[in-house]
Amino acid sequence: MEPSLPDTRTALLQAALACFASHGFDGTSMRRVADSAGRPLSLLSHYFGNKEGLYLEVFKHMFETSVHVIASPLDLSDMLPLDRQGAIRLLREQIHLMYQEAVPNEAFTNSLQDHKARLWVQEFQSPRPSLQPLMKKHLGPVINVLRECIRVIRPDLKEAQLAFIGIAITGQVVGHGTMVGLNKVIWGDHPPFGTHFQEAELLVDFCLHGLVTASLSE
Repeated sequence: MEPSLPDTRTALLQAALACFASHGFDGTSMRRVADSAGRPLSLLSHYFGNKEGLYLEVFKHMFETSVHVIASPLDLSDMLPLDRQGAIRLLREQIHLMYQEAVPNEAFTNSLQDHKARLWVQEFQSPRPSLQPLMKKHLGPVINVLRECIRVIRPDLKEAQLAFIGIAITGQVVGHGTMVGLNKVIWGDHPPFGTHFQEAELLVDFCLHGLVTASLSE
């Protein structure tokens, strides 16, 4: 059974994603996107207004079509840990979910995944002001869960220290996905050592070890 073609709006968003990833915001014109999608330029203005609106909708589409954490912001009232063991369990689960999102299984990767990774890297250093509310909306719940887990595990940490550790954990996970090309150049193109779950579990143990053992030694 052949996959159905995307609707007009989705086709325009996918073309815009590829163009922005390849040419950056400044190097992409509305005309380039329309030509890439094979659709009239007037449709872009109809659906998205201007280039800034199109860029925002591309990221919104990326969030909404993600399959794990980002697609479904967490209900914090049901997720916040009550004790140390609960915090460790929940932190482990969240790292697994983030890894699945950042490093999709090779069997399911495609050109759109590559474009998404490249576009994310472009925004990492200095996100555009128009994107910041959207990022906070979709990523904020995940970060809040991580923050509360670390707070329960290490109640001695000051807020700046807690944030530093949370950023380090997030960076460890995301780096495996967004730096895949550089990682292969520097470390070599090694075959998987196990299943996708086993890869994530090793990363979980690495992230949790210093946090938990440091707390226990005090």
